[in-house]
Amino acid sequence: MGLGWVGVPFPGLGLLLLLLGVLGGAASEPHSLRYFYTAVSDPGPGVPHFVTVGYVDGHLIDHYDSETQRTEPRVDWIAANTDQQYWESETEISQRSEQVFRGHLETLRERYNQSRGSHTWQRMYGCDVLEDGSIRGFDQYGYEGRDFIALDKDTRTFTAADAAAQITKRKWETEGSYAEQTKYYLENTCIEWLRKYVSYGKDVLERRERPEVRVSGMEANKILTLSCRAHGFYPQPISISWLKDGFVQEQETQRGSTVPNSDGTYHAWATIDVLPGDSDKYQCRVEHASLPQPGLFSWEPQSNLIPIVAGVAVAVVAVIAALAGFAVWKSKQGNVPGEGGSNSSSAGTELGWGLRQEPQGGFGVPACHVPLWYLQSGCCCAQMIRGFPGETLGVEGL
Repeated sequence: MGLGWVGVPFPGLGLLLLLLGVLGGAASEPHSLRYFYTAVSDPGPGVPHFVTVGYVDGHLIDHYDSETQRTEPRVDWIAANTDQQYWESETEISQRSEQVFRGHLETLRERYNQSRGSHTWQRMYGCDVLEDGSIRGFDQYGYEGRDFIALDKDTRTFTAADAAAQITKRKWETEGSYAEQTKYYLENTCIEWLRKYVSYGKDVLERRERPEVRVSGMEANKILTLSCRAHGFYPQPISISWLKDGFVQEQETQRGSTVPNSDGTYHAWATIDVLPGDSDKYQCRVEHASLPQPGLFSWEPQSNLIPIVAGVAVAVVAVIAALAGFAVWKSKQGNVPGEGGSNSSSAGTELGWGLRQEPQGGFGVPACHVPLWYLQSGCCCAQMIRGFPGETLGVEGL
C-alpha cells in the first residue's frame, strides 16, 4: 500500500494518515477468493489426475480430486454454513470440469505435437474486494508450468503466450461469449460469494493478532546489517519500513515476502545496511491493522548479545549431534549406497511439473499443493453455486 515516502518525516506522515482516516472514514478489510485447477495426463503414484482447491484470504476452504470424486470443506466455518445440496452442486461442477480438462490436455498434446506422457494443464481465477471497496478479478491458464492464455476482462480480449495459444485466443474472441460470461462472473457472482464466505468466517478472517517484532544486527566488512522481523500477525497486510532520523529510507530497504506460518498467522522482514557508528539513528517502523498506531523499534546491541551467544551454542550442539548421528548411521550401514540407491523420502515427493506431494499435506492443505506456476504468475448457469464459465467451452472449445 506504500505508507511512506522518502524525505517525509514520521510525525508528519502520522498526522496525514490520521486526517485521512477521520475525513475519509475507516477503510474496509481487503478480501480475496481464489480457485486453482490442475489436470495431469499421466500422474505419478498417489497423485490424482485432477485437483481443485479454493481459498478465501489464503485459507483453504474446499478441495476436490479425481480420486475421491467429491468436493469437501476444509474449514469449519464453511462446513457449518453450508448444506448437503451445496456440496453436491460443488461436486457436480468439479466433476464436469475434470472431464473438460482431460479433453483439453489431449487437445494441447496434439497441438504441441507431443508424445504421450505426463503433461499439465492449469487454471487460476478469482476476485478481490480491496480496502477502498473497489473490486478486481482475473482468469488465466498455464500449460506445462508456463503461461498459456489470460483474460483481459476490461477489453474482453485474451493475451496468448505463444502460437498454440493464439489458436485458442482466436476461437474465444470469435465466439465472444466466454469473455462476457467470465467478466460477469468475476465482477458479480465471484464477489457475491466472496462476501458470503467472509460473513461465514468473519471471526477468523477479520480477527487481529499483533506482530511480535524483533530487531537484530550483524556486522561484516565494516557494514552493519539491521534486520527487523515481525512474527505471528494477522491479517496478512503489513508495512515494515526503516527510518533514519525519522525519514523513510525506502530505496535502501530490502524486504522479504510476507509468508504464512503453520498456525494461520504470518511473518515478514525488512533489512537495511548502515555504518556501524550510525546504528542509533535508525528505527524500524511497523504498521499493522492490529496496532492502534505504528510501532517504532530500535536495535539494542547489548540486549542482542545473549540470543547471539545462545544461538551459536545451539548451532554447535546441533553440529555435534549431526556428526554423532552420521557416525552411528554409517557404522550400521557399513557401506554408502551406490548409484542404484533409492532417493525416496517420507518428507515429501517433488513432482516434475512443479507440484509437491506431502505425506500429510502440511498446514492442513491436501497432499497436492498449489502448483509453483500459480505462485509465479496476481454469466454462468443459474444453478451453479461457484460458477465455472470455462466448462461451457467443452473439449473442442480450446
